[in-house]
Amino acid sequence: MSRKKNRKIGGIYLLVVDDTAEFSVAIDYASDFAKANNGQLALLNVIEIDQIGHWVGVEGKMRKERRDQAEKMIWQAAGRITERTGLLPMVCIEEGSRSEAVLDTIERYPDIRMLILGGDSNSSSPGPLVTYFAGKGLARLRVPLLIVPGHLEI
Repeated sequence: MSRKKNRKIGGIYLLVVDDTAEFSVAIDYASDFAKANNGQLALLNVIEIDQIGHWVGVEGKMRKERRDQAEKMIWQAAGRITERTGLLPMVCIEEGSRSEAVLDTIERYPDIRMLILGGDSNSSSPGPLVTYFAGKGLARLRVPLLIVPGHLEI
């Protein structure tokens, strides 16, 4: 007689939202992964302030435009996840350095169990976050790192 094991893994898996081609592969993989493991996705979009600071006279307008763009992008991603899994993800929008915002978000939410990043497999670099967290930033992570190759067909 076989017994079905009650697999309750759960937890939150953090996915960083951006407008790259590899993100569209990573979001589908992360959705399936979270659903298969009884988990939830958290989406993080980071507005990089250093790109705004040069333009002091129009800083407020640029910041608002960036915020609007970040909100649109994150809610589109949330809708895609909800369609695929039936679950609404947690959403976070932060300002600052992308790598620092990722680390701060992971520290702020102890239920985050994994960081999921899409890796660019069509260039010489997998992307700045993958490069950082697979290298010197790995020592700063308290959770596993899952890199989804951008060329996967899901």
